[in-house]
Amino acid sequence: MLGLITGSGFDTISELDDAKPEVITTPFADVPITRGFLDGSPVVVLRRHGLGHRIPPHRIDYRANILAIHDDGATSVVATAVSGAIDATLKPGNLVLIDQFIDATHGRLGTFFDDEVRHTDMTEPYDPVLRSIVCQAANETGVPIVNGGTYVCTNGPRFETPAEIRMYQTVGATLVGMTGCPEVTLARELDLPYASIGVISNAAAGNNDAPLGLDDIRTVLAAIEKPVRSLLAEVAARLR
Repeated sequence: MLGLITGSGFDTISELDDAKPEVITTPFADVPITRGFLDGSPVVVLRRHGLGHRIPPHRIDYRANILAIHDDGATSVVATAVSGAIDATLKPGNLVLIDQFIDATHGRLGTFFDDEVRHTDMTEPYDPVLRSIVCQAANETGVPIVNGGTYVCTNGPRFETPAEIRMYQTVGATLVGMTGCPEVTLARELDLPYASIGVISNAAAGNNDAPLGLDDIRTVLAAIEKPVRSLLAEVAARLR
């Protein structure tokens, strides 16, 4: 069964047929999730920022979220990651199937292995088989997606400075967001296949002619929500 982790702008994806809200108890926190059917396919949906979109990125309990969606039966997870474009060729509304990350966060609890030495391989942090399925689903639905990109995860909740974006450009980063880490690494620790679709909502700081406007970002996300839902529904159908 496909697990979906949704972020800013995509909470309505959790409006499923035969929806059954549940609360999953973990050692870290209780996590609300929703089981149901997305266009006929069973899924479990977790809202990354909680009900009402109230938890900022640096306060999300990523360990609780990943463990909850794993324990509730998800065998693969696809997440949405609303992002700013570092690569100037990317435009608002573009989708990027992320294949590498740079973790620029600090202070987040990023492992399940606090009491033992465990080194998890990160050569391919995003599951290649699941990424292939997402690409196939994109071709089937006609939803354009860029196959591959390096995601920088910053701590938030503030946006990045132009100087920071220039620094990330020099190391080959493609897009920037605030929630992809440690989510991806925790999934790897549980051997839970995980893929992330970067949704470009705006140009990163310094790549735009005006300060970032939240209303403009919301407009972009509203326009791309239906294609993203179609893409995720096709992925869920392929993972039945």
